[in-house]
Amino acid sequence: MKNYLNRFGNLKPVKSYTMHLEDFIKFVDKTIDELILYAQLHAGKDYADYELEFVWGMYGSQIVDGKENIIYEITDQVFVSPDKIYPCVDLIIEQLTPEKRLRILGHRAGYEPREFGIGWSNRPGPFIYGIGKGILTGLVDTNSPEFRKKLIDMGLLYDKQA
Repeated sequence: MKNYLNRFGNLKPVKSYTMHLEDFIKFVDKTIDELILYAQLHAGKDYADYELEFVWGMYGSQIVDGKENIIYEITDQVFVSPDKIYPCVDLIIEQLTPEKRLRILGHRAGYEPREFGIGWSNRPGPFIYGIGKGILTGLVDTNSPEFRKKLIDMGLLYDKQA
């Protein structure tokens, strides 16, 4: 068990382990599926027919189209080696485009790579899910305790009060 500073500046013990490239690619694939589910729950809409596009939130980033290409783009920027993975990466479903696409925005924090483990969201891995204003429809009360509990029960949100 190692100790790392969490995002609040506190030391916390983190179980970590090496993760091989093939396993990380599968993990990113699962993460994108969860992120889309997270957006669908927030919007109260089904996005199964939407294509995906991804862009890193830095100047000059190119848009990457298609889930498979997105998986490899994220992997290329987050996975360094089996024991060096960037630990804090925001993935935000930013908006729906007029072309019926879900745009995912990625931000990688400046922390040094480390072994795969529990991330800042207190879930396995480095990814933190987010929703842009363009996704919220008003169809779902995302501030209700019932909605929060649903996200926690589905493993999409960590309950900091537990």
